Amino acid sequence: MIDLIDGYMHRVLKGREDPVGVVEELKCALIELLPGDDVGNVDGLYSIYADLSDIVDGYPFHYGDGTEMIAQREIRDAAWDWLSIPRNADGMKTYVDHWAARIAALPTTDGGRPFRGNSGRLEGE
Repeated sequence: MIDLIDGYMHRVLKGREDPVGVVEELKCALIELLPGDDVGNVDGLYSIYADLSDIVDGYPFHYGDGTEMIAQREIRDAAWDWLSIPRNADGMKTYVDHWAARIAALPTTDGGRPFRGNSGRLEGE
């Protein structure tokens, strides 16, 4: 799985494609992974990339004219961080925890409350 994500993160950082589109493709690839011993924290990773791609849709907060730029910046930062982590389960856990916290700290339209709980599911689901 690490090699799979590496490929997408390299694509994001090369700058030849829209980072949001690359993350959308990555989300589809993560869904297609079969559960197994080597899969790791697919749910946590999927939630992170779903949240990052949701920024362009103005969710959980619409940044106005800067929305697309902010989404692209956050995705590039996530790609850089991914390629910088140790290539093991601890590195992946640290990455997921860091990005879950970073996303939860983004402004929201509902008074600053994180729009995803610890389970990675939308509140109210």
